[in-house]
Amino acid sequence: MSSRLLNNPLEVKNAMRSLSIAILTAILTLGAAAADGLGDIATVVENTGASGVLNVYHWWTAGGEKEAIEAALQVFQERYPNVRVLSNAIPGGAGGAMVMKVKILMVTGNSPESFQAHPGFEIQPYYDAGLLYPLNGVWEYAGIADRLLPGIEEWCRVGEDYFLVPIGVHRTNMIWYNKHLFAEYGVEPPEEPVTWEDFWALCEELSAKLPKGKYVLDLGDRRGWPATHVFETIMMGTDPQIYEDFINGVVSQEDLELVLSRFKRFLGYVAPDHPARLWYEAAGRVYAGDIAMYLHGDWIKAYFASRGWVYGEDYGAFPAPGTSGKFGLCIDAFVVPRGSADPENGARWAYLCSDPELQRLFTSQKGSISPYRDTPLEVYDELSRAFLDELLDPNTLAYPSFTHGIALPWEVLMDLHSRISDFATSSDPDVSRYARLLSQSLHEAGVQPTWDIVD
Repeated sequence: MSSRLLNNPLEVKNAMRSLSIAILTAILTLGAAAADGLGDIATVVENTGASGVLNVYHWWTAGGEKEAIEAALQVFQERYPNVRVLSNAIPGGAGGAMVMKVKILMVTGNSPESFQAHPGFEIQPYYDAGLLYPLNGVWEYAGIADRLLPGIEEWCRVGEDYFLVPIGVHRTNMIWYNKHLFAEYGVEPPEEPVTWEDFWALCEELSAKLPKGKYVLDLGDRRGWPATHVFETIMMGTDPQIYEDFINGVVSQEDLELVLSRFKRFLGYVAPDHPARLWYEAAGRVYAGDIAMYLHGDWIKAYFASRGWVYGEDYGAFPAPGTSGKFGLCIDAFVVPRGSADPENGARWAYLCSDPELQRLFTSQKGSISPYRDTPLEVYDELSRAFLDELLDPNTLAYPSFTHGIALPWEVLMDLHSRISDFATSSDPDVSRYARLLSQSLHEAGVQPTWDIVD
């Protein structure tokens, strides 16, 4: 993996790192439920006769990903048959809805045993407020640090303490297309690397050939974040330096105007009713042949697989324009919060997230990259194996996704979602105005230089 991700944001002071007063007050009321530690992890993990409850919160609800988390929880159930396992899915994706839900649970003293999170800035407020158990014992017992792919470990700790156990890695910067639709209308997919000129020419060709009711692109942005995902990818495809400046809070309005101008042109090819759909419903329109292409993360593979589609036969993919040799990094992980009924079961689940058998089943269903080097290569399909090889290539620029929690504080991201969603749903958005608004958002939030991703 690229060594160009040099700074861990969890070690950088930022003005946006505090939770609300209500949550800080709630910490004081956790009492005995917020024990100082999780005990001897070897004893905890090896107690297969343990009872109690494991309540896991996650955001995987679409075809393929739902089956993946169910398979993972089944591994836990088989290992600890006396524990009552509860799977709570919080729809929304990208972590935003989860943060709001977990805040409420913590305030009311009903923390789950574990919840899904992205590393980086997304977990910073929980860490600052002392709401997470350090998982050093889990990491040591499972030998996680020695088993991880290069570059993953740094995101899972603050200082010397680990607070997450990663379960999967995804690539964000891909365009997916319906091969049957391309063939039906005589359209050839572009050759890599795809430039912006190549991409606009492809969009124009599709626009001219597709009949009424079929569209070149979609967003699936009913919950907002997919529009931010596209904005993020267009930014990286425009200039990595602009991306670095953006997540450091020093981007110029002029540079943002360039990115937003491309985003506006992109939106001109998008189905006009795009805000009516969730991301997987937009993927469903690609599957149905109503949409030709969709810029999205590689979790879409699990959805296609759940519908019986095969890569190379039914659908194809290529890096978004300007992003060949770049890997948009999204890391899924689980944390163990204080204040739950059975924190030891949270520790057991965190341990099993790294278990080779769970990784084998989860990775094959989810279409993700396992964070662990000892996951057998046969779990990967052709495309996932190619993504793994690219991630491990030292020449690849692996950049932290801000849409998916790593690179910007959560409060900043929620404001960006709102402003970018407004841009994406406007009939004729004023590029200069929105560039100014986005720049102001970063400045007013006090985003500080943190990142060094460009040589």
